[in-house]
Amino acid sequence: MKDRRLDFDAASLAARGYLRNQQPYNPPKDVETQVLHLCEKTLNSTDPETTFGDAATKYKLLSDCSKKFKHRVPSSIMHKINNIEELMMFYKTPIDVAVPLDMMKTMDLPKNLHVIYNYNRFHPETDTMFGGVSVFTKDSTIVSGLKTKKKYQGHTARSTWPYQ
Repeated sequence: MKDRRLDFDAASLAARGYLRNQQPYNPPKDVETQVLHLCEKTLNSTDPETTFGDAATKYKLLSDCSKKFKHRVPSSIMHKINNIEELMMFYKTPIDVAVPLDMMKTMDLPKNLHVIYNYNRFHPETDTMFGGVSVFTKDSTIVSGLKTKKKYQGHTARSTWPYQ
């Protein structure tokens, strides 16, 4: 397609980051046939330029596709799907929900690039190499994410002497 109106990932990444709440989706091999069959049943047409007509027809077709593929069109892009070609493009597009850091584990990275997947965070009770004293004595270790709070313990540094 000349007009990639369904290419919404770039804007979504910019707005919400890469940790989006989406379900993974891999299209079946015969996705085109199945979409065209549902369009023939609902719209009596398989021409890619056929529009949905009214809102009730569009709703029926999208709900049928949602049940068939167990993958629904998000409301944020529903207004961009106006014909069979755009509907088919949506259902042909796989959705990978892997975090870019996890994707690097399976990539063939350059030899001069080293990625630390399980990093350590300083905490004075568990890091006793220097008596639990950090090089950054006035800097707290703030853990703000809900998922990371389960994995890492935060630490509030003292702001007055002695820093231990």
